[in-house]
Amino acid sequence: MHKSGVILVWFVAIATVGAVLLTSKMLDVRGSWLKVVEKNKAQIQKNTAEIDARERERKKLLNKLTQVMLGWDRYWDVEVSVKDRQSGEIQVKLNGAQPLGGEGLSATAAASQVFYAFQPSDAGKPGGSTYVGAFRFAPNSRDALVLINPPQPGEVATWKNGPWRLRELVPLNYTNTLRSLRDQLVQSEEQNKLKQDHLQDLNRLLAAAKERLEARVSELIGSDTAPQDELLPVELRKGLVTGLEEEEQKRNQEFVETDQLRRELIKVYQKQLELIDEVSKLSNQLPKPKS
Repeated sequence: MHKSGVILVWFVAIATVGAVLLTSKMLDVRGSWLKVVEKNKAQIQKNTAEIDARERERKKLLNKLTQVMLGWDRYWDVEVSVKDRQSGEIQVKLNGAQPLGGEGLSATAAASQVFYAFQPSDAGKPGGSTYVGAFRFAPNSRDALVLINPPQPGEVATWKNGPWRLRELVPLNYTNTLRSLRDQLVQSEEQNKLKQDHLQDLNRLLAAAKERLEARVSELIGSDTAPQDELLPVELRKGLVTGLEEEEQKRNQEFVETDQLRRELIKVYQKQLELIDEVSKLSNQLPKPKS
């Protein structure tokens, strides 16, 4: 074979081996890409399902937020200063020139308009708010509000001057909760008043019982304020116990004196018996008359 043919055969063999290696590597690369494609496809399907679920959740929360916001209706951000802490009257000032409740609010509508007031929470709850109460316009005023229900003792002391938010409506479930809490508070106050009245009655009865006890004790042992007229019985001057003790002493003294008199009487009686006996003896010693 010609020398050039041999060289060509070797080139063909080398090219064949290279082609086989390149083909094998190309197949490996193609297989790895197919795996990546399948993996990405599965991930895309998973992400699509997750995106759909998140989208449904977002729509659900958005609908819920819409429903909640419909229950709260309009609101006004105002600057509040507490005007009267006895009646719960506050002075309000809007940031703009628009009057509270709107321009077209008639006098009749203003008389029945209710505002639900919220003030910022304490520093420990940033961004939060605390419900204050339901207010109406003060008589002949569009910039002063007064509590619908009289404030509880110490309630107005928790109010802060500064920015408040007034809402025209609150959701029905909040209104029912507030009404229920108000009813419970009124019932608790009534029960507390009844208990206080009962306690006062018990204190009056206790005071009367102590007074009667002191009077009885004074009758028994006497009192510093008792009259000391000597014409009065001793139990009125010194007490029944002292009177009984003195009477007992007098009785014992009388018993002693009586016993002494009894003994003396017995002696006199015995003396009389002796005298009688002696007289009888003497009488027998006298000469008898002759018959």
